[in-house]
Amino acid sequence: MKRLVLSVLLICMTLVTSILAYADTPQTNNTKKLSLNQAIDEAIKNSTELKVSDLDIEIKEIEYDKAKRNEKKYENSDFSLGTVEGFQLDSNMYSKAAQNALDEEKIKKDYTIEDLKYKTTQAYYGALQAKDYYEASNNNLTNAQKSRDNVKKKHDLGVASKSDLYMADISLADAKANLETSKTNMQSAYRGLNMVLNYPLDTKIELTSKFDEKKFKVDLKKDILTAYEKRFDMIQMNNSYEIVKLDFESNSIKYPSNTYVYKEKERNVAKVENLMSNSKQMVEFDIKSKYDKVNNSKRQIEIAKSNVDKANEVFRLKKLSYDAGMSTLLEVQEAANQSYSANIALSKSISDYNLSIIDYNKAVNIGTVR
Repeated sequence: MKRLVLSVLLICMTLVTSILAYADTPQTNNTKKLSLNQAIDEAIKNSTELKVSDLDIEIKEIEYDKAKRNEKKYENSDFSLGTVEGFQLDSNMYSKAAQNALDEEKIKKDYTIEDLKYKTTQAYYGALQAKDYYEASNNNLTNAQKSRDNVKKKHDLGVASKSDLYMADISLADAKANLETSKTNMQSAYRGLNMVLNYPLDTKIELTSKFDEKKFKVDLKKDILTAYEKRFDMIQMNNSYEIVKLDFESNSIKYPSNTYVYKEKERNVAKVENLMSNSKQMVEFDIKSKYDKVNNSKRQIEIAKSNVDKANEVFRLKKLSYDAGMSTLLEVQEAANQSYSANIALSKSISDYNLSIIDYNKAVNIGTVR
């Protein structure tokens, strides 16, 4: 009995010691560290839309197998229907249509993945941008506080007016309000990213990627030719043409060229051929427009960088000038606001540039999916 009591006491003491030791151990938080590429992988992994796409593909595969079986059954029979349907079975029109539908469904899945990449990148950069806004607002608050402290000292010494002190107080209050607003916007941006990743909205995330400019070196003419073959809308148009042409050819076996059915099927072919010609021009227009947008966005980055350098230097000089009594406090505050706005504009221009590259690549490789 004594041994049993001692054993129980020993176990209790061990548990208490373990609990106390655990309590004294610093606990790691649940913050997820994510680079942009990791965020994209997470969005794809957690996507419910892609699960639906997989089911759609399975259905199209079943429909294709069914069409092949029906054509094989007809091929192995000892008789011919002698009808349009029979001619269409002979030409494997139904299995070709089912194969095209299957191929299109797979492309739709690819489009969904590319769209997820775009949305994730957009949300990730949105969160990075909001974080940059917050840091810029925080720096702006620090500068406003320093400026206010400096004005207060000058006022106490009798070398700054009461109005200067009031202006400094107003500027400081505005900086504090901007910081609160940027904090709220940052929280909203992070929730937006969590939504794209299919995470709980308030999941804590640490973004490890930076606002790096992506490289853009392409062969425009080659990309336009690639788009004619790879874009979903062009593939869909070519598939439609193949089926409409087979439909015309199978009907033309039975119906003479002077009949209504023949003319109707012939017109359908002409319609699709016209659409194909117009579609190529539209694809070229789309790609060239997005190419121009990328290059324009690149130029905007260079302008924004130059503006940041100039605005920061003007702010520095205005502070020195004010200390020397050669500038007003209002001029210093205006320079501070210009520096703040220039830094925010730079973040936005880099984000717009990187997203325009993704948009261009989508135009070349995926196109429009309906």
